Amino acid sequence: MTAIIKTEFQKIKRYHIMLIGVLGMACSPLLQLFSQAVIAEELKNPNYDFAALIKSSVWGSATIFMPAVFTLIGGYLINREYVDDTLKNVLIVPISFRKFLAGKLMAMGILAVILGVYCFAVTVAAGLFAGLPHLNAAVLAGGFLQMAGLAFWVYVAVLPIIAAGSVRPGRFMGGAVAAFILGYCCMFFKEGLLRDIYPFSAAMTLVGFDTADFAGTSQMGSVPLGAASLGLMLAVTAVLLLFAKAPENAGKARKKKGGKKTLRAAQRRRQM
Repeated sequence: MTAIIKTEFQKIKRYHIMLIGVLGMACSPLLQLFSQAVIAEELKNPNYDFAALIKSSVWGSATIFMPAVFTLIGGYLINREYVDDTLKNVLIVPISFRKFLAGKLMAMGILAVILGVYCFAVTVAAGLFAGLPHLNAAVLAGGFLQMAGLAFWVYVAVLPIIAAGSVRPGRFMGGAVAAFILGYCCMFFKEGLLRDIYPFSAAMTLVGFDTADFAGTSQMGSVPLGAASLGLMLAVTAVLLLFAKAPENAGKARKKKGGKKTLRAAQRRRQM
């Protein structure tokens, strides 16, 4: 499993989709600062400081950017094996398709936390550039833990979507759209049981984030119910991996319509 994770990070460095992750995770804090700069004076928060910027960045990341970015990148990493036709070569090695997918999902989980820490760093840099007041160790420590923890739990929330789209090529784009919509719907569940068990709301509950200023909630969500909800997401993902099967054409050379094998350029030169 460790070898699979290391290999994935070596591949990730070559993928241009990481630019989407870098830009997407920087959008939340930058948009929060921009909105404060352009709204009418009477609507501005006169006490907008570092703590307020971090809180608004956490909210924007949890409801809009993290679900879509994590699902898009995670699905892309798996889909590349289909597009590049490398899955047949991987499965020649004594490794099961289930273990292969699990390794990719674990690598994406680590990357999700890294992107969360990166988002926190951009938030701090943007706040310093804007000259926001009240920066101290408590604000930094609390914001760091919330952003990194949120990245992990949001990733857990979208794991079933990534896993469900991994068994067939080309499904990851639809999964990213679904994750974006589901993350945005978080703001409509303000009270009661649905708010407690909705995975994206539960992610914020588990990191101790108060949504009162953003969703109009009157109290914090239930930690036990939130943990149970995200635990269910892990269980669903495990079941999907358990029943995942490699495509029937994996391990076989691709053929053209005429029935001839498709050879790479290097293979053609060796035969000449």
